[in-house]
Amino acid sequence: METQTNTQFKQAPLKDRMVVYVGVAIVLLISWFYILGMGWHMNTLPFIENTSMNMNMDMDKPMNMDKPMNMDKPMNMDKPMNMDKPMNMDMESGIIGSVLKWMPPSDGLWSMSDFTLLFLMWAVMMVAMMTPSILPMLFLFTTLNARNRNNGKETSSVMILLFGYLLSWVLFSLVITFPQYAMHQAGLLNPMMEPTHAYIGSIVLCLAGIYQFTPFKEACLTVCQSPLSFLMNNWRDGNLGTFLIGYKHGFYCIGCCWALMLTLFALGVMNIMWVMVLTVFVLFEKLSYKRPLLYRRVTGLVFISWGIFLSL
Repeated sequence: METQTNTQFKQAPLKDRMVVYVGVAIVLLISWFYILGMGWHMNTLPFIENTSMNMNMDMDKPMNMDKPMNMDKPMNMDKPMNMDKPMNMDMESGIIGSVLKWMPPSDGLWSMSDFTLLFLMWAVMMVAMMTPSILPMLFLFTTLNARNRNNGKETSSVMILLFGYLLSWVLFSLVITFPQYAMHQAGLLNPMMEPTHAYIGSIVLCLAGIYQFTPFKEACLTVCQSPLSFLMNNWRDGNLGTFLIGYKHGFYCIGCCWALMLTLFALGVMNIMWVMVLTVFVLFEKLSYKRPLLYRRVTGLVFISWGIFLSL
């Protein structure tokens, strides 16, 4: 595509924009359903307590045999069981339930399924957290796609670009699965995926804060904040070209945000409140066009100060 000096483009038709709205909404609904489901079973949802988990924990306690059972109230044996009411299959049994209820083995003995579910957790979490930040790129691509269609040029689906972008984060999830597994084996994370020592959180937060000041962070963030420039310099026609555009852009975003993702090891990998905060943080960081340097410096100092505070 030829470089355009005029950056004012006519907005894509509503039909094309609806593809973005619906596609992104489906991805977010599925991924956040998984994350919130795991948070519910692990009792890490903010402001919500899973009473069923507490009941299960109470079942581990021995029965108090000193307290006699109340035999004054007989059981009603005349009331038949209601067999018409279906069994409760809502996230409590079956494949979905077993996936949502998964937790790292407490005995340290991992199977291949444990490693796979850990990778799945990271992959879905990255999809849920990073999809909102690609929206400016998707809408701009949709606009350029509509422009090419009006000019009789080859077009492709915007969802292919999204798939390429998310695939790069899925590969990042595979990479990050190995150090988490090693941390569990070394006893640095408990089965709730929280750090067992304060210095772990301190080191990770300081690392994330220091990275905010590095030239590599600035270079990657500049690319993420300039979707038009990126598309003009990396445009390729066809479905494969569109996939490669998203795939390449995803790796720039990984270069921008990988240290932020590591902060999950400091506050708990399934700390749902921090997952939500990071999602909003990444979105605002990519939208901080006017004062990106100030944004990075302030947040970097916050992370470093936070890490030092944890070490005291």
